[in-house]
Amino acid sequence: MLNRPRPNTSLSRDPNTERRTRLSVSLDDVRPVGGYLETVTMAEDAAISEETLTSGLSLLVSLGKILLQNAEQEAAASLESFVPHKITTLFGLITAGEDFYRSIRVKTKGEAEAVWQKSHHQPAVREQVEELLKLENEWDSFLLSLDKGLQMTDEQQSGAKTVDSLSPDSLFTDARSGESVTLSQFLEANQTLLEARSVQVMVVSFGNVEGAQLWLEGTGCTFKMLMDSQRKVYRSLGLGSSFSKVLKFGCLMQFSEYSIANRDFPDVPHRLLEDIYQLGGDFLLDEMGKVLFSHPSKDPLDRPSLTDVLQAAEADSIGPEEKHEHLEEKL
Repeated sequence: MLNRPRPNTSLSRDPNTERRTRLSVSLDDVRPVGGYLETVTMAEDAAISEETLTSGLSLLVSLGKILLQNAEQEAAASLESFVPHKITTLFGLITAGEDFYRSIRVKTKGEAEAVWQKSHHQPAVREQVEELLKLENEWDSFLLSLDKGLQMTDEQQSGAKTVDSLSPDSLFTDARSGESVTLSQFLEANQTLLEARSVQVMVVSFGNVEGAQLWLEGTGCTFKMLMDSQRKVYRSLGLGSSFSKVLKFGCLMQFSEYSIANRDFPDVPHRLLEDIYQLGGDFLLDEMGKVLFSHPSKDPLDRPSLTDVLQAAEADSIGPEEKHEHLEEKL
């Protein structure tokens, strides 16, 4: 609701220090924003007239309704032609959200909510806020019905039960060199890096090497990146595609903040874009490929905190005797 407030990891043994080290790998959801939201400064508290606020809310609701009604009509006429191409018209909400934020001189969804909450005692403002919340519910319900109708939910797409470990023979493609590499080969080749750090980050994506290289260049990402082109690892870890999670109302309104912050999206040619509705996640694996920490993303912006990942790594580094001592202390 509007008022609601990526790594595989593998452990290896350092032969010199016997210290356990970890490789952290993020499975990318391949949207240009990559799930990371830039922090922007709160707009100065300037008085916004009731008329300006009501007008801005009314326009946002009207544009949102037009986008939704057109989508519903297109889907009813031909679901096959609506998905996957015509459905992208729903991204128009990002521009509508940006225009709304600018009209009331704010930079984020949270700031917008703070503005209308101050004027919620005004009947006209309260009415438009209620209309906006109603639109959000209808928007998300429509997308959820598409997911169910097309069997696009994570549970349906991932199929069988998610694995609790990855095989050392799991095959990837190095996004920078284009060469095939297994998980065990990657770990051996990066042993020096693993020995120098307790956790090493690796990004996993799907698609092709050309698109990945453009993404790396556009984002300036310096982490190692491997390609799971067939998405076998994605499916093994329960990561599916979802219209309702990628295009949900609140998520697109948050994307509007990028334009306000003048943050550009990496320019990837349309021919290289594949399933933009694929969700990602963050996972921590030990040296045998066992999953120590799992965080499937609920939407493109959902990532675990660094603290959560490091706590999982720290917990695994504690030996059996230490764990027993900690347990006795708690008891």
